[in-house]
Amino acid sequence: MAPLLGAALLAGAAAAQEDGPSGAAAPGAAQAAGATGPGRLIFVASDPAEGRPGTVQGELSVLQLPALPDGATAGLDVLSALLRANPVSTFVSAPGSAGLVSGDLSLVIDLALGAASEGAQTSVTIGGETMPVSALEDRLGALMSAFDPEAAQMAFLRIEDPDDRFPGALTELQSAFQSAGFAMSVAMIGAGGTCEAARPALHYEALAGLPDRTPFGDADGTVTVAEAEGYIRAALERQVHRGAGCAARYSLILSRGDGPDQALVSVPQAPLLPEMESAVYLEEFEALFLASSEDAAAIEEYLQTCAYCPGEASLAARLTVIEERAMALRLETGVWETIRADETPGRLEIYLANCQLCAFEDEAGARIAALREAAAARADENAAFERLVAARDLPGLQAWLASCIACDNAAAAEAEIEALQTDSVFQEEQARLEEALARRNASMIGDWLETCEICGGREGAEATLARLSEEATAAGPCLALAGLPQQGGPRLLADIDQAAAERTCRAALTSYPGSPVVATALGRVAQAAEDLDAARNAYRAGVEAGLPEAHGLLAHLTYAPGPGEAADYAAAEELALAGLDLGDWLSGEVLTVLYSRGLIDGRTAEDAYAIARAQAEAGNPAAQFFAGYFHRTGQGAEQSDRLAEEWFARAVEQGYTHANSFLAELYERGGEGIEPDPARAADLYWSALELGDETARGRLTDGLDGRTNAVVAEIQTRLRDAGVFAGRIDGIGGTNTARSVDAFFELQEAG
Repeated sequence: MAPLLGAALLAGAAAAQEDGPSGAAAPGAAQAAGATGPGRLIFVASDPAEGRPGTVQGELSVLQLPALPDGATAGLDVLSALLRANPVSTFVSAPGSAGLVSGDLSLVIDLALGAASEGAQTSVTIGGETMPVSALEDRLGALMSAFDPEAAQMAFLRIEDPDDRFPGALTELQSAFQSAGFAMSVAMIGAGGTCEAARPALHYEALAGLPDRTPFGDADGTVTVAEAEGYIRAALERQVHRGAGCAARYSLILSRGDGPDQALVSVPQAPLLPEMESAVYLEEFEALFLASSEDAAAIEEYLQTCAYCPGEASLAARLTVIEERAMALRLETGVWETIRADETPGRLEIYLANCQLCAFEDEAGARIAALREAAAARADENAAFERLVAARDLPGLQAWLASCIACDNAAAAEAEIEALQTDSVFQEEQARLEEALARRNASMIGDWLETCEICGGREGAEATLARLSEEATAAGPCLALAGLPQQGGPRLLADIDQAAAERTCRAALTSYPGSPVVATALGRVAQAAEDLDAARNAYRAGVEAGLPEAHGLLAHLTYAPGPGEAADYAAAEELALAGLDLGDWLSGEVLTVLYSRGLIDGRTAEDAYAIARAQAEAGNPAAQFFAGYFHRTGQGAEQSDRLAEEWFARAVEQGYTHANSFLAELYERGGEGIEPDPARAADLYWSALELGDETARGRLTDGLDGRTNAVVAEIQTRLRDAGVFAGRIDGIGGTNTARSVDAFFELQEAG
């Protein structure tokens, strides 16, 4: 402070209340030396009226400084600001006082970060004055000494940072404001500049006690650090969510570390901002009205336009209930449209037993009654048909076919009549059955039982099918160890426990000699052990037995035969086409690869996509990944980020870990109809790392430069929590981060 005034001059608080150059002055009480004075809200290089909801009243002194004073002139600058705000004031001198005025103090400051003259260093500009960031602590200390506050409550930093220097300057900025004694600091980066809408007046709201009132806080008369942080965080996130022009690019809330229950602000007895209180009251009233409303649009409008949003949580929950009910009705309507014409009551009865809204209850009941009446008549008709077939009564079957009403067995009756008229049909059926029995192929036997007309030898076929079913049950543990994923086994050969699989499958083969399913599974064990000749022989035997999965396994081994052997793409296609016709998933995957890579003349990526899409819809997770990849790249299919996300997500849900990184990339940067979601992207990369996925590892090591800062920061946080990263969480992907990813990956493999 200047010597002219003296160290003890002006130790008491001003008798009049300051309200800034454009606000009305409100009276205050003179303070004795050492007593707690009125709260002070100091604006440095910023406008006190900006965003303020009305006139400040009560125990709050608002003061504006055009710039941050230096140590030599701090006292004079503060005194000048006091005199401008209070043309008529009373000051009391008290010996030994260190500053001009006492009381609690909060600060709003606009500043900009840029390059210092030295180049690499960062400077801070406040009110047109530029200084090194390192000078901020002394300048801020000088300002605080001039005021001599009892408590430094909150500091609000609105920072322009066009060159993204804030992360590098964070330590010095934090040190400056913590040294100044502020219990909490809120940094809003990119929150300055011109703005059509008013910025949120968080400083006024906090000092008015809004974070303490219900439903934001516990309404005990004191705003704690936890209450202030929760309220401010929600307000800042709301601005970001709405995409307001004044929303910060990002914000950071810093507390001094005295704990979440530390008292921050005493709620004023009288409202500081009556207009704000009126607005909050009206919003509370509107929220109560909407809490029982079914008008989702009105609730959404409230959540998008409210200023303080006291009903935000309850209305968001209400909106969810409305949306869930609407979704339930849409789903129920879709179910009803699917089953309303059913000829059997089964699904209709399930609907009545499980419906939530039961919007079609009466129609379903009437339909079930009609079907039951028809079923009774149909049962009599079908019983008569069975008697005629058992008696091989040709005239009776012809009469039945001419007079039947439901005619459920019309096709079977015609076939039976034809079978009775010629023995050649019977001979053809017997040949098919003998082939199926010789191959011990359950699928062929089942197909014969479903399609046979005369069906001579049905009992023997059914007995064999039952035995093969027992055999399949016995093969279950073997398939779990060595079968394909659709059989419940591991996807990768490296994941096969060779010793356990060999032991278990050999035991099953001893119980059921010649089982093609078990023999084919043993082929996978041999391939995992790099005995490719044994694997081929096993797969060929499975193909001879008509086993669908054997076709895909042999096709894949023909496409990728191993070191020193030439691939035969044409033979691989032939095997895979046969396997695909039998419903084998791996055969479809082989064809997808062959066609997408142009390895078969006349086949293109469009053919590959068609196969992948069909298998994806059937539930094949690998095909779901392929479908997503085709849509992501536009190869063979429409380029669509939305469809790519849908198929990648399905593959991830089924545990196809390779899809994680591709879905993460979509969420990392966003796309058509997809908002960037760094946390979700990081979760996908991280879960893939935990499962040992090399694709995720590569994208977070060699490809780390291609990741966004937000995703890198998320990954750094997880690496730190895992104990493998000790660097700074700065979102910058460097060598240290990549090495930490490798270390974590190796730990997962070892564990």
